[in-house]
Amino acid sequence: MRFFLIFLLPLLSFQPADGQLNKDSLLLSLKNPPNDSTKADLLRSLSEYYVRLKPDTSMILARQAIELARKARSAEIEGSATFTLAKVYEFLGNYTTALELFLESLKINESVKDESMVASCLLFIGDIYKLQSNHAESLSYYYKSLERSANISDSVDKHDLVAWIDLGLGDTYESMNRLDSAEYYINSSYDLIKKYGIPYLAGRALKTYGNIYSRNGQLAKSMQYYRASIVELTATNDLFNIAQSTLGIARLFQKSGLADSSKFYAWQSLSIAQRGGFLLEILNSAQFLSDHYKELRKIDSAFYYQQITVSAKDSLFSREKIIDFQNVVFNEQLNNEKIAEAREQVRNEIKFYVLFAGLAVLLLIAIILLRNIRNKKKANDLLHLQKKEIDEQKQKIEKAFNDLSSTQTQLIQSEKMASLGELTAGIAHEIQNPLNFINNFSDVNTDLIREMEEELAAGNQDIALDIAKDIRENEQKINHHGKRAEAIVKGMLQHSRSSSGQKESININRLADEYIRLAFHGHRAKDKSFSASFNTEFDAAIDKFNVMPQEMGRVLLNLYNNAFYAVNEKKKTIETQNPDAVAPVYEPLVTVSTKKEINGISITVADNGNGIPQKVIDKIFQPFFTTKPTGQGTGLGLSLSYDIVKAHGGGIKIETTEGEGTKFIISLPNT
Repeated sequence: MRFFLIFLLPLLSFQPADGQLNKDSLLLSLKNPPNDSTKADLLRSLSEYYVRLKPDTSMILARQAIELARKARSAEIEGSATFTLAKVYEFLGNYTTALELFLESLKINESVKDESMVASCLLFIGDIYKLQSNHAESLSYYYKSLERSANISDSVDKHDLVAWIDLGLGDTYESMNRLDSAEYYINSSYDLIKKYGIPYLAGRALKTYGNIYSRNGQLAKSMQYYRASIVELTATNDLFNIAQSTLGIARLFQKSGLADSSKFYAWQSLSIAQRGGFLLEILNSAQFLSDHYKELRKIDSAFYYQQITVSAKDSLFSREKIIDFQNVVFNEQLNNEKIAEAREQVRNEIKFYVLFAGLAVLLLIAIILLRNIRNKKKANDLLHLQKKEIDEQKQKIEKAFNDLSSTQTQLIQSEKMASLGELTAGIAHEIQNPLNFINNFSDVNTDLIREMEEELAAGNQDIALDIAKDIRENEQKINHHGKRAEAIVKGMLQHSRSSSGQKESININRLADEYIRLAFHGHRAKDKSFSASFNTEFDAAIDKFNVMPQEMGRVLLNLYNNAFYAVNEKKKTIETQNPDAVAPVYEPLVTVSTKKEINGISITVADNGNGIPQKVIDKIFQPFFTTKPTGQGTGLGLSLSYDIVKAHGGGIKIETTEGEGTKFIISLPNT
């Protein structure tokens, strides 16, 4: 195995011949450019060529390109040159400056409506957040990039971009240990890489497969993919990812108990990272070697590599850099919030007037009821004289009661529609991916059918049959994603329609998991600044359980929405109180768990929000009682949830500590 890697290392300095020709061609064209705009574009292209080979040279060329583009008033070239300069800073580990430049490039390219560059900027911003281990923001930007890529006309560049986005999503989900999602996106990316021949991404995809199987404990399969990735990465001179794959092999040998082999490959990874100046991989490899020597009690060696680790960490994540990075993120959020504030102000004014009108109506009803009660008392005192008046007052009271009942029914329906709206927001995010796939494969089939007709007309039956085979495969994929979208829509329809009142045997774990994801995406759709995590701890011993699915779904959605609201409010409060905090002071977390009990099951929804004051615990399930600010809640969600659980023969218990969090525990008996 050592011989295998030693044989490959000399190849790492290999540069593809076509890259050399491209560089020579660019240098030749730069001698006599027709105008500043053309010269700026040539400088940008040359800068792109040197990003990984000579970062300092690339930086100088990119800045010259930006200056000339501004002089020539070419926003398109300025946007792409700024994008290239941002990549240089990302490559050098200066993530703060890289993020600033990507955001600047994004604004320029949005102004000129360059959808391809907009999607690329969103992709690389997602990469920056991934390197900062901010998975929520990373996923958010990747999905934004995927959404904008749908506006790009079908081309090789589009397939490259979508493959890269899917690869970023797969890497992020792998880092989050959500391996099913990671494997799904890596499969999607690798299919595009093979289909359209994208060599510079093949090695990265194989490396991520190695990471996934390493986490799954399939060490032999992981080793196979890591080795295959090194072969592909060597062909494209991708030292950064070669260093990562080599460190992955070191970790596999460590898990297998082969300490010498593990140390050897970790040293090789550090050597490659130092040659390329990759601070992140220098940090990871040196930390691995330091830990290795600590276990062997070789203090001198451990200290040596720990010094390298500390130096790399200071270069990447010093306090000043973290503060600068957070300032960039804060300023960007502030700009976005200013736009949202104007819209929110209008909505709040409308809500205020509606609420004021509602209060006026309720006050009027209360006054009418009070007057009727007084009139009734007078009528009882003067029964013989005012019998006719008493009958009239009775009719008025009955009418007022009917009006109040009708109002209550409308409010309950409003609460259900509000939950449906939140559910729809989450489902809209879930359904976007299968719809994109259906549209893409339909477009591809249209082109293939035209090609098949041309080949048949030319008498090339064998080629036409091959094309027909491709069409059949695409149709199968369209059918697969169509059924997936159909399943999501059926779920939404089941939630929106009235319950039949009949219990069904369902997988309660799957129901709980589905609704927490939909609630999470619903909050993300309503509030772009929303950031929280959720965990699921399901008891595998629970098989099928009899419930009314639509009604129990409403209960879970209400509890999840309240939990996400609680942690988000606490996060906003803490951030306001600690504006200068370097590291996150508080990490919002919602946990849902199920457990099989002797006489049934329990479902627990816990959050680490502010908790519920003890003085209002007894009122929490009363209709129209809410702890939320005026206009943000009807006070019917928990009341309806309590009634639904009671209808199942169960109960809801609350455990809360002010300032620490709340648990809602649903107990359901076997039926």
